[in-house]
Amino acid sequence: MDFFDLANKRRSIRKFTDEEVPEEVIEKSLKTALLAANSSNLQPWEFYWIKDENKKEELIKACFSQNAAKTAKELVVAVSRIDTWKRNKNLLINHYKEKDKLIPLVEKYYNTLVPLQYYYDPFGISTIIRKIILFFFSFIGFFKPIARGPSNKHELFEIVTKTTALACQNIMMSLVAQGYDSCPMEGFDKTRVKKLLNLNNKSHIVMVLGIGKRDPKGIYGDRFRINEELVIKIVD
Repeated sequence: MDFFDLANKRRSIRKFTDEEVPEEVIEKSLKTALLAANSSNLQPWEFYWIKDENKKEELIKACFSQNAAKTAKELVVAVSRIDTWKRNKNLLINHYKEKDKLIPLVEKYYNTLVPLQYYYDPFGISTIIRKIILFFFSFIGFFKPIARGPSNKHELFEIVTKTTALACQNIMMSLVAQGYDSCPMEGFDKTRVKKLLNLNNKSHIVMVLGIGKRDPKGIYGDRFRINEELVIKIVD
């Protein structure tokens, strides 16, 4: 299949068959996720492949025991984080140094601008400082484009979550390419899932992916999309 065939075949499957999914299929899909486009190449994602049967049962319950979770042969939890930027930033800089490609502009970006955007302290002091800086910069915005965020934890989570969602799409498309399917679930008790995975308050559950071979009755209805004229806007 070419890409457009994959895009047309991908559906959210609500019921899977009993056919097992080979481990190499999941491994390949997860590695494909890591190739996704992401903000500043900081890769603020984690993917938890739940293999322990007891934890899988807990996760199914946390997903309200919906069919897409109960019948899935594999479950993967996609998590975005705002506390891995410093580690990943240093890994990236070291990579550039090893390749002798760390130019001053890149080093300044990652050691100055990225910390200014991503640093977050539990007392909210960094948020106040950012808001003050952005307030004064807003006057410059009358004359030229400027960066207007992120200024708080919520906006930072928005950035890392968008990035992680892009990676999830890679997983879903990779599964279709290998003859399997998925269902991205947003219906879950996030507190229970975070407890199950021992995650802190600097992490966010983006979605839970149920994975398996589609059951003929696993698609609950015909694909419906609203008229493209309502959502595709041509700016002449």
